[in-house]
Amino acid sequence: MTTLFLIHGRGQHTAPGIPPSQVAEHADAIRRRWLQALNTGLHDAGRPPIPDAAPVLFPFYGNAFRDAVAEREGSGPGPDLARWSTGEPLPADVQAVCEVKAGLVHDVTEHLRFDPASASLHPESLHPAAGEPTARGVPAGVGRPWWELDELLRVPWLRAALQFLAERAGVSARVIEEYFTDVAYYLGCAEVRQTVLAIVERALADVPRGEPVVVVGHSLGSVVAYDALTRGAQGRTIALVATTGSPLGLPVVQRHLLGGAGAGPVPVPAVVPVRRSAWVNGYDVRDVVAILNPLAPRLKQAVTGQIRDVRVNAGDKPHAVIGYLENAAVAEPVGRAVHSGSPAST
Repeated sequence: MTTLFLIHGRGQHTAPGIPPSQVAEHADAIRRRWLQALNTGLHDAGRPPIPDAAPVLFPFYGNAFRDAVAEREGSGPGPDLARWSTGEPLPADVQAVCEVKAGLVHDVTEHLRFDPASASLHPESLHPAAGEPTARGVPAGVGRPWWELDELLRVPWLRAALQFLAERAGVSARVIEEYFTDVAYYLGCAEVRQTVLAIVERALADVPRGEPVVVVGHSLGSVVAYDALTRGAQGRTIALVATTGSPLGLPVVQRHLLGGAGAGPVPVPAVVPVRRSAWVNGYDVRDVVAILNPLAPRLKQAVTGQIRDVRVNAGDKPHAVIGYLENAAVAEPVGRAVHSGSPAST
């Protein structure tokens, strides 16, 4: 029987004060919402729903991710670009997190051709002059790109860049900054990545060898899925990979994936079937997280058409997983693979 393997993104942890005994209930509620949305999309596609008997795994790492980040920040400095940009010595993992965080802002705003002259605050009047002390009394780095000069929301011009992204995404600049921070922690801090991957890989190990698996990853979950397929899925029968709202096209993300190296695009994991439409990627052009899409030209495919990109309208919240899964073009290949064990070749 085919297993549906759902990998969620960031920000899915329980609210403060929720007792540990209710975590499983919280995770199951998210799992049910995903299935309900997927079945809505299948209904619109004229396809049967996911069978009640089908195994559906939802490895919940939300609280573990939150706690791992909190533990790291409690034992030392966090990924503060202000401290990093001055050249102040930082632990190696914090240095890496800062580099990823800054790179995310760079990749996204560069793609969107953000023009500082059009921002409400002009950068030349806001940056410290060369050699002028910053708030910490250390001269600003000469020749550094704009995005390395200070913490994202504390520098007015960077704040203007985030506000620009927020208008495109329909969410607050703070939400975007928090998203970049979480992705940077996953990619830049080995302990945080291992915490997440251990949970996902333990769940994958529960699937009997030889039984097909349909992997669906959303947002950061698509990055986790890539790493899990690269490292922990050898010998598995992967029927289909589906990603939604994915940042896998961003160069800084690709450089920090497991198996990623250099400036070139990363390959599709070897466990993904070498056939057309073995990977379906849904993206909304209004989704800032998934701004570098379509994905097929940005990964090395084993065969032409191995990744099939689907441009969708995910609704009023273009990054939300529900809008993606309710889309018939995304849901249909997932449902087909669950029922048949393999996707249709299109």
